[in-house]
Amino acid sequence: MFGCNPLDYDLKVELSRCFNGIGTVYLAQYLPNGQHIAVKKYRMDKASKEESILARDELLIMRQFSHPNIHTFHTSFVYGNELFQIAPLMCFGSCKDTIANCFRAGFPEIFVALIMRDVLSGLEYLHRRGYVHRSIRASHILLNQTKAVLAGFRECTSIVGHGERIASLHHLAPCSARSLNWLAPEVLEQNIIGYTEKSDIYSIGITCCELANGVEPFADAQPTFMFTEKVRGNVPTLLDRSTCPASEEMIEIVASTDSDSIRQAQQIYCQRVFSDEFHQFTEICMEKKPSSRWSALQLLSHSFFKQCRHTSILDQLQRFGLETKDYSQIRDESLVLCSDLSEMNVHSNDWSWDF
Repeated sequence: MFGCNPLDYDLKVELSRCFNGIGTVYLAQYLPNGQHIAVKKYRMDKASKEESILARDELLIMRQFSHPNIHTFHTSFVYGNELFQIAPLMCFGSCKDTIANCFRAGFPEIFVALIMRDVLSGLEYLHRRGYVHRSIRASHILLNQTKAVLAGFRECTSIVGHGERIASLHHLAPCSARSLNWLAPEVLEQNIIGYTEKSDIYSIGITCCELANGVEPFADAQPTFMFTEKVRGNVPTLLDRSTCPASEEMIEIVASTDSDSIRQAQQIYCQRVFSDEFHQFTEICMEKKPSSRWSALQLLSHSFFKQCRHTSILDQLQRFGLETKDYSQIRDESLVLCSDLSEMNVHSNDWSWDF
C-alpha cells in the first residue's frame, strides 16, 4: 500500500523531535492514495553506532507484533542517509500531549479506564509472546478517535532465549534514564533476583496515577529519593477528595511554587471522587512484591473496567468536544509546528509523540 519513494510523501507539519534530535516525526500525506499518516525520519549520518543499533532493533521488534492496541508501522525504507518509518496517524498524539492540552488536572476516571483497557489488551499480547515493554508511561500511549495503542518499543526486550523462557532479567535498558520514575523497584534494585514482565504491571499503576492526576510521578523528586520511596513501598496515589494532601505537599506534586496554581489544583482534586475500584486497581498494580501483582490478563477482568461496557473512547472525546478537522487544511511550509495545528481542536503547541 505504501511505497519507498520519499517524493510520494508530502510532509505537512513537524510534530516532534526525538532520539536526541536524530528522529523527527511529521504529519504527512501519502500522495498516491491521499491518506494521512505519520512519517518518522532518522538522520542516520548523525547517529552514533549505539543509536543506529537501537533504531534498527526497535523496527525489528515492532515487526514481530500484530495487535490492534500495539502501535505498528506500514513500511520502512532507507533513502540516502535517512531512515523512513511510515506509521498510522494517531491524531491526538500521546496521552501526555492530551493531558497538557486539554486535561491539566488529569483524565476523568472513565477515560482512564477506557485507555487502560486498551493498553492492557496490548500488554497481555506482548507478555504472551514473551516480551517485556520496560517503558510504559503516558508519552508512550497514543490516542486516535477510537482507541489507545501502546508505543515506545526502544526498550522492549524478549524474555525468551534459545527457545526457553528466561527466569528473570537483570540489566537496565539502554535508554532507561528517561523512564526511571515509572520503573518497578525490582528493576531499580539491580540485584541477583532480577525482574520479570510483572515490572510492566507496576508501570501500569504509576501510569494510572499520571493519567488521573495530570502530573508525572515523582516529577520534582531526586532519583535517590524516588528509589528509596519505591523500595520502602511508598508509591504515588490517585488524588481525589479522600487523598488530597495539604498545600505544602501539593508543591511537590504539581512541581510548582505558584500559589494560584497550587490552590487551583488542590481545589480540583478535593472536589472529585474516584471509585474504590480505581483505587484498588492501582494498588494491586503497584504492590511492592511482584508476585502480589496481577497479570495483565487478570487485570482485564477487574471490576474497574465494568464502567467501560456502555461507552467508548469516541464517546468520551465527543463529550469533551475533541474532534479532528480536515488535515488537508494543515500546512507549515517551514515544517515547524505552528498555530495551524489548533484547527484540530486539540490546541497543541508542544507535541511529544515518540513512537
